Amino acid sequence: MSVGAVLAYILSAILLLVIGRIFLKPLMSLLVLVLHSLLGGVGLYIFNLIFRSIGFTIGLNPVTASVCGLFGLPGLVLLVLLKLLFAI
Repeated sequence: MSVGAVLAYILSAILLLVIGRIFLKPLMSLLVLVLHSLLGGVGLYIFNLIFRSIGFTIGLNPVTASVCGLFGLPGLVLLVLLKLLFAI
């Protein structure tokens, strides 16, 4: 194997690592967003189980789950206030 071929393999491996790192960061951010949205959906489901007995529920859909997942408890309070304010 010639020196040029070895250098080409080394450069292509380095390039592959660099490109992998470039795409890994946004992919991890997207994965965290999806995980938080799923946890927000679980939180909304538990909220609906607790408050179903008094007739107060919040619709469980991707938007409300994302709000709860991204903002946490303040997001849930925001959804409750919006429901009370607009009587939806």
